Amino acid sequence: MMTAFDSSELLDIIKNEKIKSIISCFDQDDVLVPGVPLCAGCSVELALRFSLKILGKDVILFTTPGCAASALVTKGLEPTVKARTFGCLLTNVPSVMTGVKRYFDKKGKDVNCVAFVGDGCSADVGFQPLSGAAERNENIIYICYDNEAYMNTGNQRSGTTPKGAWTTTTPPGMVQQGKRSSAKDLPLILAWHRISYVATATVAFLKDFANKLQKAKGVKEGMSYIHLLTPCPVGWRFETDKTLELSRLAVRSNYFPLWEMENGQFRLTYETAHPKSIREFVKLQGRFSHVSEKFLDEFQTSVNNKFAAIKALTRISDL
Repeated sequence: MMTAFDSSELLDIIKNEKIKSIISCFDQDDVLVPGVPLCAGCSVELALRFSLKILGKDVILFTTPGCAASALVTKGLEPTVKARTFGCLLTNVPSVMTGVKRYFDKKGKDVNCVAFVGDGCSADVGFQPLSGAAERNENIIYICYDNEAYMNTGNQRSGTTPKGAWTTTTPPGMVQQGKRSSAKDLPLILAWHRISYVATATVAFLKDFANKLQKAKGVKEGMSYIHLLTPCPVGWRFETDKTLELSRLAVRSNYFPLWEMENGQFRLTYETAHPKSIREFVKLQGRFSHVSEKFLDEFQTSVNNKFAAIKALTRISDL
Protein backbone atom coordinates (compact mmCIF):
# COMPACT_ATOMS: atom_id res chain seq x y z
CA MET A 1 0.00 0.00 0.00
CA MET A 2 1.17 3.57 -0.66
CA THR A 3 0.89 4.37 3.04
CA ALA A 4 3.97 2.18 3.59
CA PHE A 5 6.17 4.81 1.87
CA ASP A 6 6.70 8.49 2.43
CA SER A 7 6.56 10.73 -0.66
CA SER A 8 10.36 10.85 -1.16
CA GLU A 9 10.65 7.04 -1.00
CA LEU A 10 7.82 6.63 -3.49
CA LEU A 11 9.43 9.15 -5.84
CA ASP A 12 12.73 7.25 -5.68
CA ILE A 13 10.92 4.02 -6.56
CA ILE A 14 9.16 5.60 -9.53
CA LYS A 15 12.44 7.10 -10.80
CA ASN A 16 14.19 3.72 -10.69
CA GLU A 17 14.90 2.76 -14.32
CA LYS A 18 14.14 -0.91 -13.73
CA ILE A 19 10.77 -0.05 -12.17
CA LYS A 20 10.01 2.45 -14.96
CA SER A 21 10.64 -0.20 -17.61
CA ILE A 22 8.24 -2.59 -15.86
CA ILE A 23 5.58 0.10 -15.44
CA SER A 24 5.84 0.89 -19.17
CA CYS A 25 4.71 -2.68 -19.90
CA PHE A 26 1.37 -1.85 -18.30
CA ASP A 27 0.79 0.97 -20.79
CA GLN A 28 -0.18 -1.67 -23.33
CA ASP A 29 -3.82 -2.61 -23.88
CA ASP A 30 -5.24 -5.15 -21.43
CA VAL A 31 -6.17 -8.17 -23.52
CA LEU A 32 -8.05 -9.82 -20.64
CA VAL A 33 -11.31 -8.25 -19.54
CA PRO A 34 -11.72 -7.16 -15.88
CA GLY A 35 -13.18 -9.49 -13.29
CA VAL A 36 -11.79 -12.84 -14.41
CA PRO A 37 -13.12 -15.50 -11.99
CA LEU A 38 -9.93 -17.04 -10.61
CA CYS A 39 -9.14 -17.72 -6.95
CA ALA A 40 -8.00 -14.91 -4.67
CA GLY A 41 -4.22 -14.67 -4.68
CA CYS A 42 -3.89 -16.71 -7.89
CA SER A 43 -0.71 -15.83 -9.78
CA VAL A 44 -2.01 -17.47 -12.97
CA GLU A 45 -4.21 -14.46 -13.76
CA LEU A 46 -1.38 -11.98 -13.15
CA ALA A 47 0.97 -14.09 -15.27
CA LEU A 48 -1.52 -14.41 -18.12
CA ARG A 49 -2.51 -10.74 -18.04
CA PHE A 50 1.14 -9.64 -18.03
CA SER A 51 2.12 -12.14 -20.76
CA LEU A 52 -0.54 -10.77 -23.09
CA LYS A 53 0.61 -7.20 -22.46
CA ILE A 54 4.07 -8.19 -23.69
CA LEU A 55 3.00 -10.50 -26.50
CA GLY A 56 0.12 -8.26 -27.62
CA LYS A 57 -3.38 -9.14 -28.75
CA ASP A 58 -2.26 -10.08 -32.26
CA VAL A 59 -1.58 -13.66 -31.16
CA ILE A 60 -3.48 -16.92 -31.38
CA LEU A 61 -3.92 -18.43 -27.93
CA PHE A 62 -4.29 -22.13 -27.16
CA THR A 63 -5.63 -23.44 -23.88
CA THR A 64 -7.02 -26.59 -22.27
CA PRO A 65 -9.29 -27.45 -19.33
CA GLY A 66 -7.47 -26.02 -16.32
CA CYS A 67 -7.17 -22.98 -14.09
CA ALA A 68 -6.47 -20.56 -16.95
CA ALA A 69 -9.44 -21.80 -18.98
CA SER A 70 -11.85 -19.66 -16.94
CA ALA A 71 -9.87 -16.62 -18.06
CA LEU A 72 -9.62 -17.65 -21.71
CA VAL A 73 -12.90 -19.38 -22.57
CA THR A 74 -15.86 -17.20 -23.50
CA LYS A 75 -18.71 -17.18 -20.97
CA GLY A 76 -22.22 -16.34 -22.07
CA LEU A 77 -22.31 -13.79 -24.88
CA GLU A 78 -19.23 -11.83 -23.83
CA PRO A 79 -15.62 -12.85 -24.57
CA THR A 80 -13.18 -12.80 -21.67
CA VAL A 81 -10.11 -12.25 -23.87
CA LYS A 82 -9.62 -9.90 -26.81
CA ALA A 83 -7.57 -12.32 -28.89
CA ARG A 84 -8.22 -15.38 -31.05
CA THR A 85 -8.41 -18.44 -28.79
CA PHE A 86 -8.50 -22.20 -29.39
CA GLY A 87 -9.85 -24.53 -26.72
CA CYS A 88 -7.89 -27.79 -27.06
CA LEU A 89 -7.83 -31.18 -25.38
CA LEU A 90 -5.17 -31.96 -22.79
CA THR A 91 -3.62 -34.38 -25.27
CA ASN A 92 -3.31 -32.28 -28.44
CA VAL A 93 -2.23 -28.68 -27.74
CA PRO A 94 1.13 -28.69 -29.62
CA SER A 95 -0.42 -30.72 -32.44
CA VAL A 96 -3.20 -28.19 -32.99
CA MET A 97 -0.72 -25.32 -32.72
CA THR A 98 1.53 -26.94 -35.31
CA GLY A 99 -1.32 -27.21 -37.80
CA VAL A 100 -2.48 -23.63 -37.28
CA LYS A 101 1.06 -22.20 -37.46
CA ARG A 102 1.86 -24.10 -40.65
CA TYR A 103 -1.42 -22.95 -42.23
CA PHE A 104 -0.54 -19.29 -41.65
CA ASP A 105 3.04 -19.88 -42.83
CA LYS A 106 1.63 -21.27 -46.09
CA LYS A 107 -0.51 -18.14 -46.39
CA GLY A 108 2.59 -16.00 -45.89
CA LYS A 109 1.33 -14.55 -42.59
CA ASP A 110 3.63 -14.23 -39.55
CA VAL A 111 1.55 -15.03 -36.46
CA ASN A 112 2.59 -16.01 -32.94
CA CYS A 113 0.85 -19.19 -31.77
CA VAL A 114 1.00 -19.18 -27.96
CA ALA A 115 -0.01 -21.96 -25.56
CA PHE A 116 -0.83 -21.08 -21.96
CA VAL A 117 -1.43 -24.40 -20.19
CA GLY A 118 -0.74 -26.08 -16.87
CA ASP A 119 1.76 -28.60 -15.59
CA GLY A 120 -0.67 -31.52 -15.71
CA CYS A 121 -1.09 -31.04 -19.43
CA SER A 122 2.57 -30.29 -20.09
CA ALA A 123 4.41 -32.79 -17.88
CA ASP A 124 1.90 -35.64 -17.90
CA VAL A 125 -1.20 -35.96 -20.07
CA GLY A 126 0.08 -33.91 -23.02
CA PHE A 127 3.80 -34.58 -22.77
CA GLN A 128 4.03 -36.82 -25.87
CA PRO A 129 2.83 -34.17 -28.38
CA LEU A 130 4.90 -31.52 -26.55
CA SER A 131 8.01 -33.69 -26.92
CA GLY A 132 7.14 -34.33 -30.57
CA ALA A 133 6.74 -30.63 -31.35
CA ALA A 134 10.03 -29.92 -29.55
CA GLU A 135 11.84 -32.66 -31.47
CA ARG A 136 10.62 -31.06 -34.72
CA ASN A 137 11.46 -27.59 -33.29
CA GLU A 138 8.10 -26.19 -34.39
CA ASN A 139 7.87 -22.40 -34.50
CA ILE A 140 5.47 -22.00 -31.55
CA ILE A 141 5.58 -20.39 -28.09
CA TYR A 142 4.64 -22.77 -25.27
CA ILE A 143 4.11 -21.34 -21.76
CA CYS A 144 3.57 -23.83 -18.96
CA TYR A 145 2.14 -22.29 -15.79
CA ASP A 146 3.27 -24.68 -13.08
CA ASN A 147 1.29 -24.73 -9.84
CA GLU A 148 2.75 -28.16 -9.14
CA ALA A 149 -0.47 -30.20 -9.13
CA TYR A 150 -3.82 -30.64 -10.89
CA MET A 151 -5.31 -27.67 -9.04
CA ASN A 152 -8.39 -27.16 -11.23
CA THR A 153 -9.75 -30.61 -10.35
CA GLY A 154 -8.96 -30.69 -6.64
CA ASN A 155 -5.17 -30.75 -6.15
CA GLN A 156 -4.11 -34.20 -7.33
CA ARG A 157 -0.36 -34.79 -7.68
CA SER A 158 1.29 -34.13 -11.04
CA GLY A 159 4.71 -34.89 -12.47
CA THR A 160 5.99 -31.52 -11.21
CA THR A 161 4.69 -31.90 -7.63
CA PRO A 162 7.75 -31.79 -5.33
CA LYS A 163 8.73 -34.73 -3.18
CA GLY A 164 7.05 -34.72 0.22
CA ALA A 165 4.20 -32.40 -0.74
CA TRP A 166 0.66 -33.05 0.42
CA THR A 167 -1.96 -33.46 -2.32
CA THR A 168 -5.32 -35.21 -2.28
CA THR A 169 -3.69 -38.24 -3.92
CA THR A 170 -0.51 -38.15 -1.79
CA PRO A 171 -1.85 -37.53 1.72
CA PRO A 172 0.58 -37.97 4.62
CA GLY A 173 -0.22 -40.96 6.81
CA MET A 174 1.06 -44.30 8.04
CA VAL A 175 2.12 -45.53 4.58
CA GLN A 176 3.73 -42.42 3.13
CA GLN A 177 4.56 -38.82 4.03
CA GLY A 178 3.37 -36.87 1.01
CA LYS A 179 4.58 -37.52 -2.52
CA ARG A 180 7.23 -40.23 -2.65
CA SER A 181 9.03 -39.29 -5.87
CA SER A 182 10.90 -36.16 -6.97
CA ALA A 183 9.50 -33.62 -9.42
CA LYS A 184 10.07 -33.94 -13.15
CA ASP A 185 12.41 -31.16 -14.35
CA LEU A 186 10.39 -30.18 -17.41
CA PRO A 187 12.38 -27.11 -18.57
CA LEU A 188 15.62 -29.11 -18.60
CA ILE A 189 13.91 -31.93 -20.48
CA LEU A 190 12.79 -29.40 -23.12
CA ALA A 191 16.30 -27.92 -23.24
CA TRP A 192 17.73 -31.35 -24.11
CA HIS A 193 15.35 -31.46 -27.08
CA ARG A 194 17.63 -28.74 -28.52
CA ILE A 195 14.82 -26.28 -29.22
CA SER A 196 15.61 -22.63 -29.95
CA TYR A 197 14.72 -21.06 -26.59
CA VAL A 198 13.94 -22.31 -23.06
CA ALA A 199 13.48 -20.18 -19.93
CA THR A 200 12.13 -20.25 -16.40
CA ALA A 201 10.22 -17.30 -14.90
CA THR A 202 7.98 -16.05 -12.08
CA VAL A 203 5.72 -13.02 -11.66
CA ALA A 204 7.91 -11.86 -8.75
CA PHE A 205 10.63 -10.91 -11.25
CA LEU A 206 8.58 -9.11 -13.90
CA LYS A 207 11.46 -7.50 -15.79
CA ASP A 208 13.13 -10.88 -16.17
CA PHE A 209 9.80 -12.39 -17.28
CA ALA A 210 9.20 -9.57 -19.77
CA ASN A 211 12.67 -10.01 -21.31
CA LYS A 212 12.05 -13.73 -21.76
CA LEU A 213 8.62 -13.20 -23.32
CA GLN A 214 10.14 -10.72 -25.77
CA LYS A 215 12.90 -13.19 -26.68
CA ALA A 216 10.32 -15.94 -27.22
CA LYS A 217 8.26 -13.60 -29.39
CA GLY A 218 11.33 -12.78 -31.46
CA VAL A 219 12.14 -16.40 -32.34
CA LYS A 220 11.12 -16.90 -35.98
CA GLU A 221 12.70 -20.30 -36.57
CA GLY A 222 12.13 -22.87 -33.87
CA MET A 223 10.25 -23.44 -30.63
CA SER A 224 10.23 -21.33 -27.46
CA TYR A 225 9.30 -22.80 -24.08
CA ILE A 226 8.81 -20.80 -20.86
CA HIS A 227 8.28 -22.62 -17.57
CA LEU A 228 6.44 -20.29 -15.21
CA LEU A 229 6.16 -21.06 -11.49
CA THR A 230 2.67 -20.06 -10.26
CA PRO A 231 2.13 -20.69 -6.52
CA CYS A 232 -1.43 -21.75 -5.67
CA PRO A 233 -2.87 -20.52 -2.34
CA VAL A 234 -5.46 -23.31 -2.27
CA GLY A 235 -3.26 -26.26 -3.15
CA TRP A 236 -0.06 -25.04 -1.47
CA ARG A 237 -2.08 -23.92 1.58
CA PHE A 238 -0.83 -20.40 2.15
CA GLU A 239 -2.45 -17.03 2.79
CA THR A 240 -3.65 -15.27 -0.37
CA ASP A 241 -1.42 -12.23 0.23
CA LYS A 242 1.75 -14.38 0.23
CA THR A 243 1.79 -15.27 -3.50
CA LEU A 244 4.54 -12.85 -4.55
CA GLU A 245 6.54 -13.51 -1.37
CA LEU A 246 6.55 -17.23 -2.11
CA SER A 247 7.46 -16.59 -5.74
CA ARG A 248 10.46 -14.53 -4.60
CA LEU A 249 11.49 -17.10 -1.99
CA ALA A 250 11.30 -19.88 -4.56
CA VAL A 251 13.96 -18.05 -6.58
CA ARG A 252 16.04 -16.66 -3.71
CA SER A 253 16.26 -20.08 -2.04
CA ASN A 254 17.33 -21.64 -5.37
CA TYR A 255 14.29 -23.89 -5.28
CA PHE A 256 13.33 -22.42 -8.66
CA PRO A 257 16.42 -21.01 -10.42
CA LEU A 258 15.86 -18.38 -13.11
CA TRP A 259 17.77 -19.33 -16.24
CA GLU A 260 17.50 -19.41 -20.00
CA MET A 261 18.92 -21.46 -22.84
CA GLU A 262 19.28 -19.65 -26.13
CA ASN A 263 20.49 -21.62 -29.13
CA GLY A 264 22.18 -24.18 -26.89
CA GLN A 265 23.80 -21.63 -24.52
CA PHE A 266 22.72 -21.67 -20.86
CA ARG A 267 22.68 -18.53 -18.71
CA LEU A 268 21.52 -17.78 -15.17
CA THR A 269 19.36 -14.65 -15.21
CA TYR A 270 19.35 -14.28 -11.41
CA GLU A 271 21.79 -15.38 -8.75
CA THR A 272 22.19 -14.37 -5.13
CA ALA A 273 25.40 -14.59 -3.13
CA HIS A 274 23.44 -15.55 -0.01
CA PRO A 275 20.56 -17.94 -0.85
CA LYS A 276 17.68 -18.22 1.59
CA SER A 277 17.23 -21.50 3.43
CA ILE A 278 14.67 -23.85 1.90
CA ARG A 279 13.02 -23.82 5.35
CA GLU A 280 11.95 -20.20 4.78
CA PHE A 281 10.21 -21.26 1.57
CA VAL A 282 8.62 -24.37 3.09
CA LYS A 283 7.37 -22.86 6.36
CA LEU A 284 4.79 -20.66 4.59
CA GLN A 285 3.10 -23.67 2.97
CA GLY A 286 0.65 -26.01 4.65
CA ARG A 287 1.37 -28.72 2.09
CA PHE A 288 4.69 -29.33 3.87
CA SER A 289 3.43 -28.96 7.45
CA HIS A 290 3.90 -32.70 8.13
CA VAL A 291 7.54 -33.03 7.05
CA SER A 292 10.40 -33.85 9.42
CA GLU A 293 13.70 -32.06 10.03
CA LYS A 294 15.45 -34.95 8.31
CA PHE A 295 13.32 -34.39 5.23
CA LEU A 296 14.13 -30.66 5.24
CA ASP A 297 17.85 -31.43 5.38
CA GLU A 298 17.48 -33.80 2.42
CA PHE A 299 15.33 -31.24 0.60
CA GLN A 300 18.02 -28.58 1.07
CA THR A 301 20.66 -30.94 -0.33
CA SER A 302 18.46 -31.69 -3.34
CA VAL A 303 17.93 -27.96 -4.01
CA ASN A 304 21.66 -27.28 -3.70
CA ASN A 305 22.51 -30.09 -6.10
CA LYS A 306 19.97 -28.94 -8.68
CA PHE A 307 21.25 -25.37 -8.61
CA ALA A 308 24.86 -26.57 -8.88
CA ALA A 309 23.91 -28.60 -11.96
CA ILE A 310 22.28 -25.58 -13.63
CA LYS A 311 25.26 -23.40 -12.80
CA ALA A 312 27.62 -26.01 -14.21
CA LEU A 313 25.70 -25.89 -17.50
CA THR A 314 26.20 -22.13 -17.68
CA ARG A 315 29.96 -22.57 -17.18
CA ILE A 316 30.08 -25.18 -19.92
CA SER A 317 28.21 -22.78 -22.22
CA ASP A 318 30.75 -20.04 -21.52
CA LEU A 319 33.75 -22.16 -22.60
